[in-house]
Amino acid sequence: MKAYEFTPKVTNEGKLNCTEEILKQLPPNQELKVIVLVNELTKLEEDEAAERDDWHDLAAEQFFADYNEEDAIYDDV
Repeated sequence: MKAYEFTPKVTNEGKLNCTEEILKQLPPNQELKVIVLVNELTKLEEDEAAERDDWHDLAAEQFFADYNEEDAIYDDV
């Protein structure tokens, strides 16, 4: 049994996006065994990402809190 390693992306339709170059390497008309490995965030990475998102939301909220009609002149620049 041969092994081929490649890193396709999952499309919005839920399909694996393989390049033609990869498909040419695979044997035609043969059944394949596919093993999918997915990177998972650790609990700490998830917490850090959530905290980062919270800070970004707060920064945007504070930035736009002082926005008024006089600032609209910069919208067309």
